[in-house]
Amino acid sequence: MKKVLSALLLFTFITTMIMAEVGGDDKIIWTNSNQQSRKLDFTPNDKYIIAWTNEIQIWNTSNGKIEFSIPTEVLGDFNYNEEYLVFAQDSTPKLLDWKTKELLEGFEKEETFLGKIRTAKSKNEFMATKGDYPKVIYFWDINQKQILDSFEIIKEFESNGQTWGRSIHEYDYVGNNDEYFYVRINDNNALTPGLNPKNEVDNFSYLIYNRETKELVDSLFAFQITTSNFNHVDKLVVMNNRNNLAWNNKNSQIQIYNVNSHSFNSRIELTFENEVDEIIFSNYNNVFYVSRPSPSKYLELYSYNTTTLEKQFIFLKHIISNKVAFNSNNSLIAFSGIDSLGLDIIGIINNDNQSNINSEYKSVLNLFPNPTSSIVNIDLNCSEPVVDYQITDINGAKVSQSTKANQNGNLQIDLSSYYAGVYFLTINCNEPMTYKIIKE
Repeated sequence: MKKVLSALLLFTFITTMIMAEVGGDDKIIWTNSNQQSRKLDFTPNDKYIIAWTNEIQIWNTSNGKIEFSIPTEVLGDFNYNEEYLVFAQDSTPKLLDWKTKELLEGFEKEETFLGKIRTAKSKNEFMATKGDYPKVIYFWDINQKQILDSFEIIKEFESNGQTWGRSIHEYDYVGNNDEYFYVRINDNNALTPGLNPKNEVDNFSYLIYNRETKELVDSLFAFQITTSNFNHVDKLVVMNNRNNLAWNNKNSQIQIYNVNSHSFNSRIELTFENEVDEIIFSNYNNVFYVSRPSPSKYLELYSYNTTTLEKQFIFLKHIISNKVAFNSNNSLIAFSGIDSLGLDIIGIINNDNQSNINSEYKSVLNLFPNPTSSIVNIDLNCSEPVVDYQITDINGAKVSQSTKANQNGNLQIDLSSYYAGVYFLTINCNEPMTYKIIKE
């Protein structure tokens, strides 16, 4: 009993010290996790955090409790309309309805385990590799639950009198309509007969291909891995408008590559000199977060439009955060890490100092159907005779703005002329409230 009491007191002390360092207005919820999280997501209704470990863990943001978990072999993702989580069990792709916790079967078992699952954002499709040192990317149709086609690289080649092996290490869809995909390829000369291990070399290159034709569109860059630049390998991410890639090469400079112009057309200079640990772009407004290492652990919010630092969260030195996610309007930031006791933790920062996590339900009772192909219906808890609203796209650009009559607490908006994708509806009903809508 004394050991349990001591542990509780120590945990309370650490929690108090963490909150004191960040600031009393930035509410943080700390909870212990069973395994270190490799990826975090918020559910579309912002009520839960999805923590990807060797399980899919669904955490309640209001009390920090795990409400549901299911084993998974690899990192997965939401499908294009965020109805299902796509993951893999026993070398078999599967779908999880995160709202009902229902598991949907139907995919065939593969001959070996799957690699990281990447989902398209404009259609019901995902991509993944199979097995160790993969040479092929496969594309699955989620509706038909079968493989559509595949992309294959050469397995071995000779260069400068050495034998090289080639494998795929990273990949993702790029472009508003997922018309491209990028691949990070590793070339290794270890297949050379009699090669001294000290002379083994790893060369990495980032290549972009056309999704339908599989033709090479562009070669971004190639570099050789050394002890000093090993951490640069995973510093390329797809940005929120899907047409741009962000690449952190050296120190704090972020290069921006546009897949349509096939060029690096801009760069961002951050406010510090050290390299970044992770870059995460928000799907709401043009902002992005970076986490960076010692002397203290920082989580910083930058504006992409102005490249200025907007907010900074400072953690204690013994807290190592490694994954970050934010909810639909950036009011909450989730992060995972390791504390000084070696415990895996998940934290939530209240980014706009709102005390009511479920504030999205204060004015609007219901919004349906969502996703929608045309009309979205909105039940209003609002006495105003007319309602102002504005719709912005995923980049924060205004798409439309209008005023409509509040007809017995019901508002209808026609999205049939909109392109498929994610939009944000802001309704000024007693107070401005913002909601995410998916147009199919």
